[in-house]
Amino acid sequence: MPFKEKAFNFCHQLTEIAEVSGAVNTLKMLKNGKILGENTDGIGILNDLKRLKFVKKKYNILVVGAGGAARGIILPLLLFGCYVFITNRDMKKAEDIEKKFKNFGQIASVTLDNFKKKINLIINATSSGIYGLSPVLPDYIVASDTYCYDMSYHPPITPFLSRCKDLGAINIANGIGMLVSQAAYSFLLWHGILPDVIPIINFLNTDNK
Repeated sequence: MPFKEKAFNFCHQLTEIAEVSGAVNTLKMLKNGKILGENTDGIGILNDLKRLKFVKKKYNILVVGAGGAARGIILPLLLFGCYVFITNRDMKKAEDIEKKFKNFGQIASVTLDNFKKKINLIINATSSGIYGLSPVLPDYIVASDTYCYDMSYHPPITPFLSRCKDLGAINIANGIGMLVSQAAYSFLLWHGILPDVIPIINFLNTDNK
């Protein structure tokens, strides 16, 4: 989980999205022996959000976290036509991401004190769930019609999703679909074939029940 920015520096060549993101989750050995870096997280999460019907154009999306995981997903969300707000404990990192992506769409780094915008979708891009914690969010950010998505997928109901549910959110989802979708796009890069993700997602969700 912490190595996506280190993997970026490991590559000889980068795809456009990997270069802009500054984070890499997929490596491909080229015929000339060079290593190509790609980031399939963004297309993976966007496809999963579409599958779940969690996203529409012009949605206000709050991304919590400003590490490699967050960097990898922002560009496809902006290009899809969403408005992205990014918050983080270290606001300098959030501000750096805003500067990096501001030419691609509407993005703003924000603190949540007295935040007035209606948020349609919250994405937890922090590693807090690994430690059994949820990122600290004010209660008013989550409403019954707020879509809540955690990039983590273990346990199936993560601490973040559990808190959102307690605050009244009806539509919650973990990142198992993103995991499968980003892997499918990695497979496409390696082999030129895009696998059907739905049977795998269904199998994993059944296995997790």
